[in-house]
Parts: sequence; structure tokens; C-alpha cells
Amino acid sequence: MLEIAAILPPGALIGGDERLLAEAVLRTGGARFVAREGDIVRTDGRITGWREQHGAVEAVTAGPNSGNSRFQAGPPAGVVCQEGMNCGFTLPGFAPEVEAFTVAVVYWSEGEAKTLASVSTGQANNMIFLAEAEGRVLAKDRAGAMEVSLPVNRGAGAKLALLGYDGRSLRLGLGDRRAEVSGTIPGMAHPADFFIGCRSNRAGLAKTLGQSLLHEVMFWPDRCLPGSSDPEDMAALATLNAHVRWTY
Repeated sequence: MLEIAAILPPGALIGGDERLLAEAVLRTGGARFVAREGDIVRTDGRITGWREQHGAVEAVTAGPNSGNSRFQAGPPAGVVCQEGMNCGFTLPGFAPEVEAFTVAVVYWSEGEAKTLASVSTGQANNMIFLAEAEGRVLAKDRAGAMEVSLPVNRGAGAKLALLGYDGRSLRLGLGDRRAEVSGTIPGMAHPADFFIGCRSNRAGLAKTLGQSLLHEVMFWPDRCLPGSSDPEDMAALATLNAHVRWTY
């Protein structure tokens, strides 16, 4: 047996990445929704909410989601989104005014997940959404001011999609790849709702709803981690990438 007389950092220990990610998200002011039975909220047998890992907030089913959500035990476990059917959740009023935010989604799909998440300031203003369609993952706003996309490498494993906005640039990440576009998105200086797996509380948007399995969803309501030079932001992203690499 080989013994090394040294103290290894926590990240070198197998299985330690889950705890490190939970701590990093909490330390940077984020919220993390993990697909696990204990965090799925049910009422009369129907899924009606998805509780954040620390229980600080709970995303409730979107308006058109009348009991459509399903939970798949796995492994890995996931919240099931079905083609053409609203299976989404919302966290109303997550930010008093959108100045910067980050969304990260760990998911599996066959290339047509459609809407993964969105940040909406209401139908009269604008929204920024993260979607997958036609072999690409894209981030754009409904008004068409900015759009950025990356090609999807089809495979059997889970993917990590990352969306960041800081008022000056819209940033997109897919695995280790990054893309960004500079500019300003109108209509975002308003109170915002966060949506998981759908774009809004409106019905009749079936073409934006695809097939996917959501393993984890994270959001930071007031900071853009991609492109940030803040050591805590950079460390949180590194921890997230390590977690996905070793867990999925």
C-alpha cells in the first residue's frame, strides 16, 4: 500500500465536489435546485414545487403546468420536461431589477430541449432565455437585441449550459466552450421572474417546450460569473465544472 505524507486539498478527494459546489453556490449568493426526491414538493400526488438545496426558496409550478411535471429517480435523477407540454417552474420576483445574473443548467437531451430557463421582466418588457434547438444552444432576448449560440456535441452524457448577463455583454457557455456578444438588452430594468424549463406563465407556447431531463439548475440573481475576474466567481465556476465532470 502506498502512503503519502501530505494533506490533500478537498477537491482531490473523490466525492468531495458535491459539498464544495454547495458551499460555493451559497458563498456567492446563488441558489441551486438539485433533482432529488427530498427537494421535490408534492400536493395531492402532483408535483407543485422544487425546493432549493438549502430550503431558502421554492420554485413553484408555472401557470400552465397543471400537474405535468415528473420526477425520474435515475441515477442520475432528473425532472422530466416533455415535448409540447409545460412542465416548468417559476421563482417570482427573484430580482427587484435585472442588472446582472447567471443561470447554469445541467441537463440531458437528444438535442431538442427547447427552453431550459428564462429571466423575464413581464410581457410588456423583455426576457432573456436559454434554449437548445437544431443542434445549437443559444441565449437571446425576445426583442431580438442580442443573440449568441454554440454548437451542441451530441452524446450520451449530461451537458452544462451557462448563461450570463452583466448589462454590457450576453455570455454563453457549453461545457468548456464560451461565446459572447456585446450590447444592451432593452426592457430588463424591471422586477424579474426566473423560469425553469419554460419561458413564462403564458399558455400556448408549445413550440418552445422540448424534451429534456433537468439534473440541476442554478442561478445567481445579481452577479455574472462568466467573464468575471472576482476570485470567488472564478472559483465557483471551476467547482461547478469539476462537479459536472465527476458526477455526470
